[in-house]
Amino acid sequence: MKRSILTFFCCLTAAAAVSAAPEPDAASAVSAAAPGTVFVQGEALKFRLSPSAVSAGGWVLRNWKDELLRRGDWPQGEERELVLDALPNGYYKLELPGLAGFRSFAVVSDPAGRAPEGELYFAMDSAQSWLARPDAGNPRQPENPYEVVSEVARRAGLQMVRERLNWAEVEAVPGRYDWLQYGTNAKLLSERGVKVLGMYHHAPEWVRRKDGKLPVDLFGTYRFAKKAAETFRGQMTAWEFWNEQDIGFAVEAAWDYAAALKAAYLGFKAADPELPVAIGGYAITPILPYADVVMKNGAGEYFDIFSVHTYRPISEFPAALRSIRSHLERFGAADRPIWFTENGSNMEGAGRADGLLPGLKAHSPEQEMLIAEYLPKMMVIMQFLGVSRDFFFVLPPYNESGGNKDWGLMRRDFSVKPGYAAFATLVDQLGGAVPEGEVRLGEKLRGFLYRRRDGGKTLVCWSRSELDTEKPRPNLTVTGLGEQTFALPPGGNPAGVDLFGTPFAVDPARVVVTRYPQFLTGVDHLKADIPFRFPAAAVRPAETEGIDKTVVFRTELSDDFRLFVGRDCADVKKAGARLRLQVWNLSDRAKRGRVAVSGGACAGLPESVVLPPFGRTELELAFTPELDGEFKGELRADGVFDGRRATPLVIPLQSLAEMNSSGRKVEMPQMLDPENWRRNAAGTMEIRYDENDRAIRFETKFPTGANRWSYPEYTLQLPQESLEGAIGIGFEAKVSKPSAVLQMLLMAVPEKGKDVYLKSDAPGGEFREHFIAFPPGLDAGGIRKLRLGVNALEDEISVSVRNIRIFYGR
Repeated sequence: MKRSILTFFCCLTAAAAVSAAPEPDAASAVSAAAPGTVFVQGEALKFRLSPSAVSAGGWVLRNWKDELLRRGDWPQGEERELVLDALPNGYYKLELPGLAGFRSFAVVSDPAGRAPEGELYFAMDSAQSWLARPDAGNPRQPENPYEVVSEVARRAGLQMVRERLNWAEVEAVPGRYDWLQYGTNAKLLSERGVKVLGMYHHAPEWVRRKDGKLPVDLFGTYRFAKKAAETFRGQMTAWEFWNEQDIGFAVEAAWDYAAALKAAYLGFKAADPELPVAIGGYAITPILPYADVVMKNGAGEYFDIFSVHTYRPISEFPAALRSIRSHLERFGAADRPIWFTENGSNMEGAGRADGLLPGLKAHSPEQEMLIAEYLPKMMVIMQFLGVSRDFFFVLPPYNESGGNKDWGLMRRDFSVKPGYAAFATLVDQLGGAVPEGEVRLGEKLRGFLYRRRDGGKTLVCWSRSELDTEKPRPNLTVTGLGEQTFALPPGGNPAGVDLFGTPFAVDPARVVVTRYPQFLTGVDHLKADIPFRFPAAAVRPAETEGIDKTVVFRTELSDDFRLFVGRDCADVKKAGARLRLQVWNLSDRAKRGRVAVSGGACAGLPESVVLPPFGRTELELAFTPELDGEFKGELRADGVFDGRRATPLVIPLQSLAEMNSSGRKVEMPQMLDPENWRRNAAGTMEIRYDENDRAIRFETKFPTGANRWSYPEYTLQLPQESLEGAIGIGFEAKVSKPSAVLQMLLMAVPEKGKDVYLKSDAPGGEFREHFIAFPPGLDAGGIRKLRLGVNALEDEISVSVRNIRIFYGR
């Protein structure tokens, strides 16, 4: 999720307040007597015609394939209520002559009749405290949206949802708590047997810096985590600290996040030592160096669950998991269960239909079916890659990207889309089952075998489609069913249900499979060709022998340091750089110990430090790092208190001043020649040399509604411009309008493999120095092209660059 849900909701409410009533259609004329239009088996299928609707006359019932199932005349009379005969599980459409569209509804198995299933892998991000807020600007929102979403979650068979909490709303004044709708929703979900993964961000002003986002008051961080865990005991049964701290939800350094995580973890565990705590969900895979720095700061001792997000295509899931596992293994945390606390689709693209509210696009029926296909494929494949829990993003209606991207499994009238019925079927068929392995059904087929608790087996299978093999592309459509066949081995009495749980007959000699997943039972004789490997996962003990987790280091760096844009390293500008080292005691016991700082010369350390219960001390230090051949170093603070060592504070450093004064650098004047650049933008680009600035200037105009990117490309002239041994690139840059820049990137394009995106500080209105360090592991000698540019927020942008230099180690 790339934006703040809460910010978007506030903007949406303001815009919707002036909306006109939507045009009448079948969906507005007919209401279903079921929350979210979700009926459970055994429930009367009742529909009522709106009093304002013209008499319906006839009605037509179709299934998701648009096959005609039934038709009849709408009952007359005061109630104007239609009661359909019972239907099997499925996704259906009720049409009325003379009205556009349809009233869709789902019929699902009633989870109340299901035996407890233990820890359910299939989960969902409900975010309902934000996304289901009562909205006077939405005339089609139900009167009780929180209740509707909670009951829809129950009917899907969910055992856990992810919820969001705004700390600044709850504790605007220190020590005064108002749990608002967060308490309401926790209660509604708990009453229905749905547990909550709690997560919060948006720190209140009193606990953070004015221009910051993370809390800097570790006592306040500890107290709030403890209070939240106590307040929602038994309702929020796991907690996740922060959200996407590696991108826009934090501006602070990785070591600052690690310190805040430590304080929150200790608060959660003080309330309940057995309460599982997840690290804040990382937004980016492959895992960024930011996350490595968090772990270097001892964060591995302060979380039980590794949380991460992805909106990548299915074809890139294996690479994402390799990156995650490599990260965990590097830091001795391979035993942590991996939860994808947000997992959604970009494959269907921007909404193609007009939404119910002005300025918001919606999924077309075809796009809704793409999501219904994607969801079970995504979840099954993630489970077979060893993920322990997967939360689909998101249940209630939600738009991003200026209203163009439609996310929810519910529409703005809170009716469910086909993807919801696909999820409910997934839980119904596989919820209590364990993976056995993959079955090779054919080159264009995928099959995954599960063993149910009753000892029988279920095979989920589908044919490969664009969703399995391709990356997102504009206007992706359903290009046929992709029908394939395979034969089951003799034996058994196979039966099937489709994507939405509707039963169908199975010919074992010729099983017909399409792009839409289906579930076969009576296949107990099947065996997996590729057995499933259960990942080693265990919740860590609250105490670790020899380590005092309650002593936490945090630092405030002076202007002698500058944070690099990746927030994983700091530029140390001079010798004797000043900093304040804070030592916090987050326990009720006084402690005495000694603090050590390594990685260079440090002045200002006392012989010993005494920490009162829930107290802290602050040390004024001056640090001169020891730098290696790439002008890199590290500041490391640790210590031993009452015989037990504290987890460290680690700050990776690099000295641009030393690099400039004593490093080898190669000027690149040929990069100021417009003839050496290729135009590469989502609009019209002009490239020219500016004599006054002695800079190359890239001017781009974008068409209305374009994804505004501008990345002119320079092809290195080899071998003389080889970057073999290079450690970074420096340049001066300015932009025509700083507020129009979303981000600046350098893209390193290798001869083989994927492009590497390297962030730079956004340019200002006057020339200033930029430096982009090449990350560890980058094969600089393999780079063949460089793209340098911006993503813009307006339709015109001009970027000027000069004094381009390649830096090499000593």
